[in-house]
Order: sequence, then structure tokens, then C-alpha cells
Amino acid sequence: MNIEEYIRKNRSNLDVDKPDEDYLWNKISHSVNKPKKQKRFFALKIAASVIVVVGLSLLTYQITTLRNNQQLILAKIDPELAKQEAQFQNQIKTYYQVLQKSSYNEDLLTTNFKDLEYIDTLINQYSEDLAVNGPNPRLLNSLMDLYQKKIRLLDRMLNEIEKDKNYENNKTNI
Repeated sequence: MNIEEYIRKNRSNLDVDKPDEDYLWNKISHSVNKPKKQKRFFALKIAASVIVVVGLSLLTYQITTLRNNQQLILAKIDPELAKQEAQFQNQIKTYYQVLQKSSYNEDLLTTNFKDLEYIDTLINQYSEDLAVNGPNPRLLNSLMDLYQKKIRLLDRMLNEIEKDKNYENNKTNI
């Protein structure tokens, strides 16, 4: 006996209870008349996402202006130093581009990127000190020295990579 036959035979016994229509309509009307909480939460979600987007935009703007203002700080102090700093930054940028293009094993390099990161933090600190305390000859000399050290480190890294490539080429030619 399948379920359809069972329902046909016992239909009179199954359909004995009548639903309480007043109770059902009362529940339905309460749910329809309730204030929508979802709209309020939706508005809060939109407001939160706008705040996040604006915050991230401001953060990005400040980071980029901080990097650009680094040269502007020295431009206000001494135009010659600003030109020299711009040359250093261009040379560093070129070295980084060459580093990215070359394939190398970072473990084989005696110079590592932690040294470069440390120099970057010092450059940022010195730049902030210049902005807060104004021009200080010792601070300016130290800042220029840090740029030169960073350039020397990058140059050393590129030389190590070149030596490694030459060694590999000589090794394969033998």
C-alpha cells in the first residue's frame, strides 16, 4: 500500500482538525505591522561601509602625501638638498626596478632586505624630526647619509646578483 492509497482511505480521519483562523490572522497582522528592523540595519551597514571607504581614502591620501612631503620638507629648508634628495630617490627607484627584473635567490645574498627596511624607518623618523623641529644641520647630514647608505646597499645587492649569475654561467660553460 502506497501513501496515496492510504490518504484516500483515511481521508475522513485525517481532516478532522480545523485551523483557528482568528489566531492565524492575528499573527499575520502582527508580523505585517511590525516596524522593519532590516531597513535600519541596512542603513547602518551602508553608513559603516561609507565610513570605511572614507577612512581608507584618507589614510591612502595621507600616506602618499607623507612620501611626497618628504621632498617638500627639504625644499623648504634648502633647494640644493631637495635636488640631491630627489636624485637619491630616483636612483633608489631605479635600483629597485632592476632588482625586480632580475631573478635571484634571496638566501644567497649577504645583504638582506631587513637592512633596507631599517634604513627606510630611519629616513621616515628623520623626516618627521625635520618637520617637527625644523632644520638641523646634523639631522640633514644624517638623512643624506642614510640615502647614500641605502644606495650602497642596493648596489651591493645588485653586484652580488651579477656575481652569482656570472658564476653560474662560468659553471655551465665548463
